[in-house]
Amino acid sequence: MKINAFCIDNISKAKDSCDRLIACVSEQKKIDGVDYFIPYKIGLTSGNIYLDGLLDDNVLENACDYLFNSGASAIVRAAYDLNETGLIEAKYKLSSIMLLHKLGIIDKCTIVGGVCLDNDDLDLMAQENIPLVLLPTADAGYGHGYAPVCAALRRGIRVGIGTYDGKYNQSADLDYEIKFLSLTANAEMRTENALSKNEIKKIFAFE
Repeated sequence: MKINAFCIDNISKAKDSCDRLIACVSEQKKIDGVDYFIPYKIGLTSGNIYLDGLLDDNVLENACDYLFNSGASAIVRAAYDLNETGLIEAKYKLSSIMLLHKLGIIDKCTIVGGVCLDNDDLDLMAQENIPLVLLPTADAGYGHGYAPVCAALRRGIRVGIGTYDGKYNQSADLDYEIKFLSLTANAEMRTENALSKNEIKKIFAFE
């Protein structure tokens, strides 16, 4: 099974290259194998949500209330670049992951991005069983860097992969994403073949 665990654009094309797609878009079309998360806006009354950041206090407060009251789940783009991470830490004196934990919603979240996750963040995510979705081509293409996939896997964190907006992977090809991820894993671990075939299989299946 191949799961594209995070996509925000060109849903039909993205669905063609996977068995299941998690789409974070406002317009929900009936496509078999597509699960929708709705970009959060204040006043939303139903459905799982996507938070594109944590810096808007009003949106964050309302989203927390919504998650507590609705029982919905959230995909949260967090720790995705140095600028965002620095702003969060300057504002809250916490990392993005620690902030979500303090707010009491970490158990409702799947984290997307994760380029700036440190060991404490990863330990907490492993402890709370929080999934992580990586965006290899987008993170590299936009200059964010690469996420610590091996460090996450070694802690038992469930890791998936997504194509994001497809700017740097216009065919939304998951095979291309995993090949790129394998290279960043090699860079992370300073060795070849850092990801095993079994780990790659698990990432594809998001399990």
